[in-house]
Amino acid sequence: MVNTNALYRIADAAEEAGNHEFALQSYERGAALGDAFCVFRLAHMYDVGELGVAPDKVRAMQLYRRAWRKGCPGAASNIAILYRERGNRRAMFQWFKREADKDDGSAHLDLAKCYLEGTGVRKCVQTALRCLATAMASEYISEFEREEAQSIMKTLRPRAM
Repeated sequence: MVNTNALYRIADAAEEAGNHEFALQSYERGAALGDAFCVFRLAHMYDVGELGVAPDKVRAMQLYRRAWRKGCPGAASNIAILYRERGNRRAMFQWFKREADKDDGSAHLDLAKCYLEGTGVRKCVQTALRCLATAMASEYISEFEREEAQSIMKTLRPRAM
């Protein structure tokens, strides 16, 4: 039995070392054996065109969906971004919601922006505020995103007279 987690680590190390061909082969092997992170990494390569892989948004979408079905964190947000690039705002919102439902703070920030702008969903400042509060309380958010959520929250707070 092959340890797919080891394949991911090998691929990642090869990528860091600049051995892109071996990294790609290792990610592909891990993906073929069902490793969710290898599938996700391949999806990202096709999404942005890395490691000698030509960008292919259709293939990226297929792979992100496969990674999502395997429970890979971040896959739903990347699917949402692909839908945003296509101009499908409703689908974008739904996929950010799926990621947020897994307690992803970054996705809660994205949802807040959707609610504030009425993008893919009816505009609702109160729901946006709840999403921002959840984002700021999450451990699954970057410091930059946490600061962005705080900044947005400050602009929405009622001002004392």
